Amino acid sequence: MAAPNQDLAAQLLPIFPDFGKQGRHLVVSLFALLARGYPVGITELAEGAGWSPVAVRDQLSRWWGIRYDDDGCIIGFWGLDLLPTRHHLRVGGRDLFAWCAWDTLFLPGLLGEEVAVHSRSAATGDDILLRVAPEGVLDSEPDDVRLSFLVPDAAAVKDGVRAAFCCHVGFLLGSRETESWLREHPGSRVLSLEEGFALGREVWLRLLGEDLFPQEYRGMES
Repeated sequence: MAAPNQDLAAQLLPIFPDFGKQGRHLVVSLFALLARGYPVGITELAEGAGWSPVAVRDQLSRWWGIRYDDDGCIIGFWGLDLLPTRHHLRVGGRDLFAWCAWDTLFLPGLLGEEVAVHSRSAATGDDILLRVAPEGVLDSEPDDVRLSFLVPDAAAVKDGVRAAFCCHVGFLLGSRETESWLREHPGSRVLSLEEGFALGREVWLRLLGEDLFPQEYRGMES
């Protein structure tokens, strides 16, 4: 397992809300409910987290990175979504979606389930298949899949996570696509899948704390 990039993880933390000591439990409940494949109502989320609906609404009003439907139910939260994107997730027989390629690497740890990923190259649109478990990337097809990455402006992310961040984070195939991408996208970097997984795990462990995750996700050995 690749060691996490500590400096990069520190640069990414400001793009996320301060979930807080109590709010982090609400985050875990929201991911779990959303992963069932249905919109999550505020009352339902409150019951699942043991909060009052008023307290949940107040907490969510301070966070960004949330998508609601016309009925006020949550349909997307920090990378996990119910509506189709280019990153399709098959989770325990359920069809879910991710906002960007990086999300597909850290969501299995947050959900505690193995995920089959069907995505496409950001450069060519070629198909990419992955299997990702809470403990790491199990396999990929083709073999040499990489992750383009760009640290966004934190203020811009508050106005729209997907526009400011997700559109710069995609899968690439091999050295040729990588070299072309770096030439055409100044400021970007490219990570291996293992590096991307380790980075996602490091960021979310810092955001939520190790006690909310199983031991196989907490282990940080390289």
